[in-house]
Amino acid sequence: MPPWETLRWYPTVAFYADGRLITQGPQIELYPGPALPNLQVTHFSQDSTDQVLEWAAQAGLQGPDRQLGPQILDAGSTIFAVVHADGTTHHTSVTDLSANDPEIGALRQFMDVMSGLRQWLAGYVASDETSYPWDRMRVISFPADAGNLPDPQFAQTVDWPLSSPQTRGQSWGEPADYRCWELSGDELEAVRSLFMQANELTLYRADDDVTYQFYLHPLLPDDEACPGF
Repeated sequence: MPPWETLRWYPTVAFYADGRLITQGPQIELYPGPALPNLQVTHFSQDSTDQVLEWAAQAGLQGPDRQLGPQILDAGSTIFAVVHADGTTHHTSVTDLSANDPEIGALRQFMDVMSGLRQWLAGYVASDETSYPWDRMRVISFPADAGNLPDPQFAQTVDWPLSSPQTRGQSWGEPADYRCWELSGDELEAVRSLFMQANELTLYRADDDVTYQFYLHPLLPDDEACPGF
């Protein structure tokens, strides 16, 4: 898949050394859906980090990278990543999580624990679940073709108040001029309300008389804005 597609996804669970747990909350069942995801954060006491790392080690998430099960052409994989303070990272990739294999079974159990961490670490919860206060945004932009929209009758066009996307970030080039760039600071605040009112089919008319489509991705704490571009 091209990077502008893979960069749209979030981890199922992201847990950080400062005790932050970030997950995707429920989303309204409405089409077209909101342009922004519903990211939720819960804060745990920092003592919880040692327990999570212990569970990760018990699940085999340490040492050299590994691939469990055969690699299958055109099939997706589930990737577990543990990033250590010294910058080293362990990756375990699993093609079929339902396989009858003890190592894969340990990972299934670890997934269940991390998905229900508020229950497993109830004594370590330091705050209620709230909206994640993102302050950086990845934007992937490309000239819009209204004829290729899945449901053009639902598309709305709004004026883009900042400089043209065509002058920003890095370009992937052919087959289409996809560009990736980061918004933060005053520029992000200038368009935050615009994005919060937008849906997944909203189009943006810039001052170069070109209308663009955006993929919006609030960045997690450790996210690089445009890897692969």
